[in-house]
Amino acid sequence: MTLRPIVFAVAAFAGLAARADTLKTEADLKPFADRVMAATVGAGLEAGFAVMRPYLVISETELQNVLLKSRAQREETAPRYGKSVGYEYIGRRKLGDSLVRLTYIEKTERHALPWMFHFYQTRNGWVLSSFLWNDRASELFNMVP
Repeated sequence: MTLRPIVFAVAAFAGLAARADTLKTEADLKPFADRVMAATVGAGLEAGFAVMRPYLVISETELQNVLLKSRAQREETAPRYGKSVGYEYIGRRKLGDSLVRLTYIEKTERHALPWMFHFYQTRNGWVLSSFLWNDRASELFNMVP
């Protein structure tokens, strides 16, 4: 059984982006994503989502809905994959001047869970325009340069 991808895409147009905090430079993106992954592995999904929260252009209600779905999928797969034991940075892809994707795996005892963070550069800095995680590690071989 494969998990439905947990994807949350957010609009990153000027009117909404003004409400989100921004990462000032492109060099800030990887340290930020590293903090999300470290929090997720160390303290759980809630902690990782809390790190992401200020940089997402969504309401708290929307974020809580994504968190609830993520928790449910984690509970369903915990017996199969085991506990989270670490994470690994897999790669980066940039499209033009405005879009960057960082790819990670969350390591569990028996499987790798891909995480992708998509950043969009606004005139005020970089926002986290979407993120996703799932259990389809084999798909990474088609995505990472």
